[in-house]
Amino acid sequence: MARRDIFPKSDQRRILFIGLGFVVMSYLLDSIINASMNGENIYRQIFYPGSREIALHLAFLSVLSLFIAYVLNLLLKRRRLEEALVKYQAGMDASVDGIAILNNNHECVYVNSSHAKLYGYDSHTELMGKSWCLFYGDDEARRFEEEIFPVIIKKGEWRGEAVGRKLDGSVFPQEISLTKMDGKGIVCVVRDITNQKNFEEELERKARELSASNRELEAFSYSLTHDMRNYITRSSSAAQILQESYHAKLDEIGQYLVKIICETNQDMEELVKDMLVLSQLIRSEIRREKVDLSEMARDNAAELLLTEPERLVEFVFAPDLVAACDPHLLKIALENLLGNAWKYTRKVPDARVEFGMVEHNGKKAFFVRDNGIGFDMKDADQLFKPFQRLQNAKEFPGNGIGLATVQRVIQRHGGEVWGEGESGKGATFYFTLPA
Repeated sequence: MARRDIFPKSDQRRILFIGLGFVVMSYLLDSIINASMNGENIYRQIFYPGSREIALHLAFLSVLSLFIAYVLNLLLKRRRLEEALVKYQAGMDASVDGIAILNNNHECVYVNSSHAKLYGYDSHTELMGKSWCLFYGDDEARRFEEEIFPVIIKKGEWRGEAVGRKLDGSVFPQEISLTKMDGKGIVCVVRDITNQKNFEEELERKARELSASNRELEAFSYSLTHDMRNYITRSSSAAQILQESYHAKLDEIGQYLVKIICETNQDMEELVKDMLVLSQLIRSEIRREKVDLSEMARDNAAELLLTEPERLVEFVFAPDLVAACDPHLLKIALENLLGNAWKYTRKVPDARVEFGMVEHNGKKAFFVRDNGIGFDMKDADQLFKPFQRLQNAKEFPGNGIGLATVQRVIQRHGGEVWGEGESGKGATFYFTLPA
């Protein structure tokens, strides 16, 4: 490792020249004094000293040179320390946080300008020598004495919030950091957090208002879907009676219109049922337990095969996929994912639906994959929006609620859901469940 000089070369040269100057002046002064005391010629004493005088001169000059060098070294160190102190002082004064140093009696021995302004004082000099109690009310000062200072003595530091008191008596919330110096006092760093507290209170107020609005909206949605279901039931009953009792009296067009009414009522009934499920997802509480998702998926696939036994679909399930989740809600999510895979592989000769798991960013990601109609990734942002259906999916039955329901279930568990696909080559939907 290269040697690092204590002083720059310019300072080294300055010390050398000053030292040499002192040595020369000291030699001349000593020669003049000796010549005067001994009655000798000053010129001879300076330029032609005897051997005794030379030895004395050398000893004297050596000691003097060492003393001068030592004094100069101290002066230069002091100057550098003063320069560093000025820089540190300027940096602390430029800080937006209030900084104060207390001695062992908890009196201010240093206060920066920001600290003075924070408490409403014109100059930091007003606070020098003042007790820390000046910055707090009686209750807060008692808290410092009983709770905070003992922690500082034990652990060496304390960080938290307090309530400061200004010169005019007004109070303000503050974030404060106290650090004990090695037996020499405490460093205090204080920040006014009034704006932060106001912002947090405003956020809390808006959150409460939003929560109340959501509850009202959920109640309205739930009530509306129930009422719609009653009207649909009445309409379906009337259409069914018309079709059964007056079938002979209806011409071909009338029979066609009754058929459309029945089909529309059935679609609306499915829509209302899905909307009720979505509404219940918002209102229901999460009940986590260990669930075998592989078994749940197999049961759902068996139900799908019973609805259309003539279809040939290959189901592939990874074994022993277990997660901590709400079994009722995950059953709804898997029913929608597997139901979509079943639906969108209807026109594929060798339909295949797979349920498995992969690693994604260090987490377990479950997936449902099919080789159906797929989708274009440029439309991926529309997948989970309620009532949004992609163009190539509109020829299949559905109302656009399924994937929105899946997303709501997974998000309520604190997980993520996303889809990947290619038009005409199938789709894969992934979801994560926190451990």
